[in-house]
Amino acid sequence: MNPDGVRTWPMRLLVVGVAMYVTGVIVVLVQSRSYEIATLTAFGAYVAVGGLIAVRRPGNLIGLALVAYGSLWSMNSAGIVTARTLDEAGHIDAASWVTLVVSVLGAPTIWLIAAIWLLFPDGRTSTPLDRMLLRGSGLVAMALTVTAFFGTPQALPESKAYPHPFVDDSVAQKFFDVGIGGGVALFCFGYVAAARLVIRKRHGDPIERRQAGWIAVAVFLNITILLGNVAIAPLGTEDSSFLLIDAVAIVLIPLAVGVAIMRYRLYEIDRIISRSMTYGALVVFIGGVYIAIVVGLGQLFGGDAGFGLSIAATVLVAIAFQPVRRKVSKWANRLVYGERATPHEILVRFSHRSSELSDEELMERIPQLVVDGTGARAASLWIRSRDGFRTVSTWPADTAVRRLPDPDQFADPEADRSLPVLHDGELLGGLSLIKEQGETVTPTEEALLADLAAGLGLALRNTRLTEQLRRQVSELEASRERVLAAADAARRELENTLDSGPQQQLVALKVKLGPTRKRAEQLGATKTAGLLAQLEQQAGDAIKAVRDFAGGIYPPLLEAEGLAVAIGQQARTAAIPVSVRSDGIARYAREIEAAVYFSVLEALQNTSKYADARTATVTLTATNGALAFEVTDDGNGFDAAIVTKGAGLNGITDRLDTVGGTVHIDSTPGHGTTIRGTLPITAPVRA
Repeated sequence: MNPDGVRTWPMRLLVVGVAMYVTGVIVVLVQSRSYEIATLTAFGAYVAVGGLIAVRRPGNLIGLALVAYGSLWSMNSAGIVTARTLDEAGHIDAASWVTLVVSVLGAPTIWLIAAIWLLFPDGRTSTPLDRMLLRGSGLVAMALTVTAFFGTPQALPESKAYPHPFVDDSVAQKFFDVGIGGGVALFCFGYVAAARLVIRKRHGDPIERRQAGWIAVAVFLNITILLGNVAIAPLGTEDSSFLLIDAVAIVLIPLAVGVAIMRYRLYEIDRIISRSMTYGALVVFIGGVYIAIVVGLGQLFGGDAGFGLSIAATVLVAIAFQPVRRKVSKWANRLVYGERATPHEILVRFSHRSSELSDEELMERIPQLVVDGTGARAASLWIRSRDGFRTVSTWPADTAVRRLPDPDQFADPEADRSLPVLHDGELLGGLSLIKEQGETVTPTEEALLADLAAGLGLALRNTRLTEQLRRQVSELEASRERVLAAADAARRELENTLDSGPQQQLVALKVKLGPTRKRAEQLGATKTAGLLAQLEQQAGDAIKAVRDFAGGIYPPLLEAEGLAVAIGQQARTAAIPVSVRSDGIARYAREIEAAVYFSVLEALQNTSKYADARTATVTLTATNGALAFEVTDDGNGFDAAIVTKGAGLNGITDRLDTVGGTVHIDSTPGHGTTIRGTLPITAPVRA
């Protein structure tokens, strides 16, 4: 397939459509039928808007559909005035043929407006039901076209009917009646398709909801004006004022479609439309009340009650006006803005959330508020640092983090609008937004951004202070971890030093004292042998003392056998009977095991010194990703609410905190004490 052909065939169809429209206008002007000019001008809006869409959105078939709709109605008007001219000149047969062509063009023309709604807004059907409705209505239009070809030549129900050129009049009338019924049904289907479009798009993204709002307003006003005009003037009236009103109703549809698809100032006149609809609905309400009470009840009670009914209607309107105004205003805002909140609602939301959320959570919500209030495609909140600016939150939330290198001036080169955020004159961050293509930031949106930026200064200041505090806390925690790690390393080094130095020397001394004592005994030096025996005993005691001291610094048994064995060994040397229970205990990281081991030892020392307990129990468990220990005694207990923690309990708390653990103390006077510690673990790491 030739790509150039793909690009040029819509332009060729556009040229044909414009040529048809211009031809129709020329035909009408040549025949001096000035009353048709207003209608032709209105349908010219379809051609103009459709041409703009076809040029600016080449792949969107709605542009060509609008051009076809306007050009076919132009040819229809040209055919009607031509048939009248021929009729006035006495050329009835020619007038019949021209009118027959106009009748045949009617069904495809009516079908086009339904097709526009089914293809809205990108020229493609969005659901299987839309595709089915498009094909089904197209088949109906084709059938009606064939029916019109055999029906009585009559352009409009109120216009003159001509004899069919080649079909019997009675048969042609039957075809005509069928065609009229089908045409009315097809015309009504166009409004049904528009209503379905509005309902479907109201659940789409913010742009689709906004587009649906424009279509809803245009269709609503179009139907209202046309029905009102028909109620006042019969169809076919050629009074210029009524034709002008019809033209206004006709032109609303293409203008709304053009604004919705091209998105040019899509949100610019929201406030005007909203208030216009509010005031219009209130006028209808007031008029309806007066008509129902004064006219309706007046006819029931007679003319004498007219003044009293007027007073009653006035009182009712006065009472109901304010509640009705609020309801109508809310409805109009929702219809115009869709789910996009008004600027006032955005500021109210910001005020509420700033008092309910933390500064970090508020920062996350701000870009979404900006998008909701402006209809932007994306928005970002920036925070300043020493090396420039970075995005702290964005909407849509999956937008990549961006950075700007200049810390002295905030300007986002990719945004349609950038606004700095200041506090006490200091630049702390910024707001930026990206609008849809062809849209600009309106004065109302500019004011909204300024108000949000003014309120964000304090939040950004608090965020900066919070980050500084978190950084300091992180540094403090890291420092404490380094101190404890260094202390544990020093313990292990001291234990190794004692084992390889003094302990080995004492062992060597004891080994030498044994043979020397035996030799003294053999030589009969009894006193010397006794003294050597005492020295040998003291050397053994010193070896045991050094060995116990080294084991308390960092027990080799903990490194070799794990928690259960090491704590069990310490329990056997405790001042009171201590039982140790372990369930599912494996080997864990060295810092985890050291934290539990020394915490349990500290708890047992506290029990021995202060609890006056008879027994104690140590329980070790590992379940649900946590390693837990519990030291329980049957001592005196204490009131944890009024007793200040000592160095031992504070030491347990600090040690567990460095590895992400927690400690809980449960004690009641006279009922003993329980110290529980919990540490997070991922999985056993050592066999």
